[in-house]
Amino acid sequence: MIRCPKCSYKFDYREAVMDDDWRGIIRLLPVFGKHGKLVFEYVEKFGIKPLSIKSSKVLRLLQQMGTLFEKESFEWRKSNKSLSKSGILEALEIVVNKNFDVPLENHNYLKKVMVGISEREVKEKSVRAEKQLRKREIENRKEEIGNRRQEGEMTSGEFRERIGKLAGQMKGIGKEETENGK
Repeated sequence: MIRCPKCSYKFDYREAVMDDDWRGIIRLLPVFGKHGKLVFEYVEKFGIKPLSIKSSKVLRLLQQMGTLFEKESFEWRKSNKSLSKSGILEALEIVVNKNFDVPLENHNYLKKVMVGISEREVKEKSVRAEKQLRKREIENRKEEIGNRRQEGEMTSGEFRERIGKLAGQMKGIGKEETENGK
């Protein structure tokens, strides 16, 4: 038992540590925003009971999840993977909705789920970037064609049309000469 030097209140050292842990847990909740309940459900999958006694483990797990939310990246097999907040939430929902026979021991199952989502996000991002590049190339090409037209250049379609008109005019001139020469 410890006695407060100011008020002489007696309290247990474990109670003081748990109280400090719970303050830390409460300070972490804003990191998760409106998704705090989902994160806490994930932490409950670790089978931490009773929560009042094992508050330090809850705090440590929440700190790890807070780091994941803030960095939006995680380490997997010696490489760093990035993942959006929506991807993290999708992975958490998958893990929370799965029924496990035994409590989770570490974050590896969550990480496996996040790897798949991360790879999907990278692929989608690559496809979007390629589409944007193509769009920019088309716009640049249209602008280049517009500039050429201003300089007097023409497209192949315009060239064919003009040649066709000239050929028609040439036939007309040839007919006039033959008619005049008779």
